[in-house]
Amino acid sequence: MAMFVSYNLEGFGQELRRIRKNLGFSQAEVQQKVGVSVDTIRKIESGRVIPRYDTLELLSVAYKQDLLELLKNSRSNKFLMEYHDDLDYVIARYDKDTAAQLKEKLQDNFNANFRLTMVNPDELKQFITFVDAIDSYYSGAVIDASKPKQELIEALRLTIPDYNLESFDKYNYTYIEFRILLLLSLFIAREKDFAFSNRILYHILDKISDKNYNTKYVDFLIGNIYFNLAYNYHMLDDQAKVIEVADKGIDFCLEKRTTHVLHSLYYRKGIAQYHLGDPDYMESLTIAFYLLKSVKFPQLLEEYKKITREKYGIIINI
Repeated sequence: MAMFVSYNLEGFGQELRRIRKNLGFSQAEVQQKVGVSVDTIRKIESGRVIPRYDTLELLSVAYKQDLLELLKNSRSNKFLMEYHDDLDYVIARYDKDTAAQLKEKLQDNFNANFRLTMVNPDELKQFITFVDAIDSYYSGAVIDASKPKQELIEALRLTIPDYNLESFDKYNYTYIEFRILLLLSLFIAREKDFAFSNRILYHILDKISDKNYNTKYVDFLIGNIYFNLAYNYHMLDDQAKVIEVADKGIDFCLEKRTTHVLHSLYYRKGIAQYHLGDPDYMESLTIAFYLLKSVKFPQLLEEYKKITREKYGIIINI
């Protein structure tokens, strides 16, 4: 049976090359400093080999970074990644029933001992905790955000033992850990601490935008970050920032052809334009509603119509 844990060696190698060049070192200079041969460095940077532990220890001295931690963050558990499509469906459609089905499927599929040997049990527990928290967040059942927040922090401590949310920017994160951190920022926003929530969101955006990721999963995450930033600025009544962030998110989604939050970004932009007296608000809102209609979210479309009519006195006939 094939192993399900692998490494994105090409991405890891590209990151090492970037670090080396930023430090102004040639491969030969690194060899002189720590004794790792040019041939070995070339193979690692081209993604052709899994680097040895002792090699990474030596290179960490030259590059002044923990390359073992960097390699850890290049690890992708393909078995768990299979469930991210289901997870993204839940988030995009706020579908509580699908969230419950996903959790049940996870538990059923990993009950057998041979399955558990393929996945780090802590990562599985972390993932299930994440699904539970998403269910709580989108169901609207949670009034006190402190319990799911603490559960998510404990989930992060399964893989980052000394984790402290107040020092969130001091850690390196895997993909799923970034997703947990993003969800934490949403619960923080529910507690009205929009500034702290935004700090977390911008940190995640900076970290994942700086890396050589070109996966649909990361694109999905970035789209969500732009939407939640726009929403937080809406709650802070900073309409100009809402439009600025929404426009960046719209441009990103169109470039990457990811559409799951386009309607939300256009909606936030339209409401911000309405507050600022910009007559183009109707165009933005109409696009948002047509997008909702085109992706067949009838329940969500009617909910948006009702909120827009009752809260802002704006009627959109679609």
